[in-house]
Amino acid sequence: MRKTFWIMALLLVALVAPPGLRADTQTFIGFNANGQGALNFTPGLGDAATIGPGSGGNGALITDFLNTGGFCGGECSIIGGFLTLTTGGETSGSSGGGVFSYTFGAGGTLEITGEIPLLGINAPTVLLTASFLSGTTFSGAGATGSILGQLDLASITLNPALGTYTYTGGSSEDLSFSIDPACSTGGLCTGSIVQSTNSLQTVTAPDPGSFSLILSGLLGLGLLAGLKRHLGKGLATEA
Repeated sequence: MRKTFWIMALLLVALVAPPGLRADTQTFIGFNANGQGALNFTPGLGDAATIGPGSGGNGALITDFLNTGGFCGGECSIIGGFLTLTTGGETSGSSGGGVFSYTFGAGGTLEITGEIPLLGINAPTVLLTASFLSGTTFSGAGATGSILGQLDLASITLNPALGTYTYTGGSSEDLSFSIDPACSTGGLCTGSIVQSTNSLQTVTAPDPGSFSLILSGLLGLGLLAGLKRHLGKGLATEA
């Protein structure tokens, strides 16, 4: 009786306990000291900032996919990788004294494209797309600037070769670049991107197949214990 009780208790735990979750980070990164890709932004309410082709590239340079999920041993090299983006429209901004700061509304798009031969991606392929939540900022001083924005988690589409996740956070951060000093005085903002870092915070659950296998095993133990008890009662009756 006691053995059967413990088996049924294990079955109950297996049925109601949620699968364990593991936190992961997926990061796209690139650096070019001379700058690659081009920023364009004309300050004005409703206007968007863009990063696209320029300075010898199709967008900001992306060279690596860093991950804690184990793909490529944690770091996948990207060939021909680049980032392009468009923010939402400007909602507020200021400049003066060599310092500037602009804020943008929700929307816009971010896209990363490239090849990852180690994962079988051997042609230019979209690796990530997403849009921004409101509050994206473009700020800086003198001839340097950066963009910081939170990604809309529901909009994130990651290439299936890079894994399947539940997203808990996402940002387009450390997009730093050299720009025309006119930007710090309220003029046209142009320049090339020096560094790009885009991080996705994720959680992953154990393989559903493994969880089902464990559950099936526990159910089997429960049925076996019940069968043994039934047979035992039958033999006792016959005796």
